[in-house]
Amino acid sequence: MGRRTCLALSLLCVAAAGARADERVSAVGVIDLRLVHSDGATSYLEGGPGLLRFDSSDDGLHLGRAFVALKARVTDIASVHAVIDTYGDHDRNPVDLSELWLELRPYPVSALRWRARIGAFYMPVSLENRGPGWSSVYALTPSAINTWFGEEFRTIGAEVEARWLGAPSGYLGDLALVAAAYGWNDPAGVLIADRGFALSDRPSTLFGGLGRPPMTFYHEIDRRPGYYAGLSWRAYDRLELRALRYDNRADPGASTLSGNYAWLTRFSTAGVRFEPTARWTFITQYVDGSTWIGPDSAGDFQFRMTYHSAFALTSFERGPDRLTARYDGFGTHQSQGFYGPPPADQSGHAWTLAWTHELGDDWQLAAEWLRVTSNFPPRLEYGGPPGLVESQYQIAIRYRFRFGF
Repeated sequence: MGRRTCLALSLLCVAAAGARADERVSAVGVIDLRLVHSDGATSYLEGGPGLLRFDSSDDGLHLGRAFVALKARVTDIASVHAVIDTYGDHDRNPVDLSELWLELRPYPVSALRWRARIGAFYMPVSLENRGPGWSSVYALTPSAINTWFGEEFRTIGAEVEARWLGAPSGYLGDLALVAAAYGWNDPAGVLIADRGFALSDRPSTLFGGLGRPPMTFYHEIDRRPGYYAGLSWRAYDRLELRALRYDNRADPGASTLSGNYAWLTRFSTAGVRFEPTARWTFITQYVDGSTWIGPDSAGDFQFRMTYHSAFALTSFERGPDRLTARYDGFGTHQSQGFYGPPPADQSGHAWTLAWTHELGDDWQLAAEWLRVTSNFPPRLEYGGPPGLVESQYQIAIRYRFRFGF
């Protein structure tokens, strides 16, 4: 770990100390150190064709992530939330914000509960990333779906949720509707077109870049707001169903003088989390959508791609230990455009096995094996074969802290 990583950790500690002084402010945080071994091709984060966060040049000790998730209570119904992140890599900002939003929860007067968020935050789509700071509680690396959601998407706008609490009245659960309007996400789609799906726990931050050359995803290009709308149903936290439709409504012919382009990206996603007992968890989720760029006048040079991915996860928890297994399948299909020949079609699947062990209230030990098999013809441009089989092994020690309550 270098000087930039040490500086980042020092700034996180300063933020923590400031939070402790105000009893209206609470915080949770994690410092995650990793021992890594990988036989993967050069990672896409380093400008290569590999689909993993770490590649064969990364063997050794790394900072997996360090973050502080802050909550400041402004009034009885209003609070400000922020997630301050560092990953110890080559991002132009050693410390950055992942999320920052104002949340309003009006006093309930019936079984209907309202919530509004204004700012920058993740969409309510992941059934894996349920921990603080949008972290996974099951494995070190999220699924291909949630890897992509963390990389290219952030809601920068306003979201409203209405939740009807049916369970206290004897009904079969709680029903919620959510809708959002947002901007500054017009480039979303460029990464799935350039690389396809990947499996990594390195999401983007609000002001940093991702990969080499660095990609940035939070720009307003065409002044057309996007939206998403979703529905969820939850029964006593044993069964949860979610569905959401996303459309950034970008003008695929719009661009800026600085070289940012708008990608019209739309998808539907749905998932189920089922916990029949306190020990077992089953999750499945899928996404299906399309993205394209270029005006209709571009003809065959207008790029269009469809994509899909799904995963199934099983997790067993007993005492301080949790075992998790997950299978991912994913693919993209280029129907027309300026890539190729060969076209930017991707197909692949992945297996993940993870184990976590609680060492007490503050410490956790984790281990993970991840194997990705994929085919992507544009890899020929790197001088290698289009097909890759990549494996990654990680052992993590995590220190968790809380204060200000």
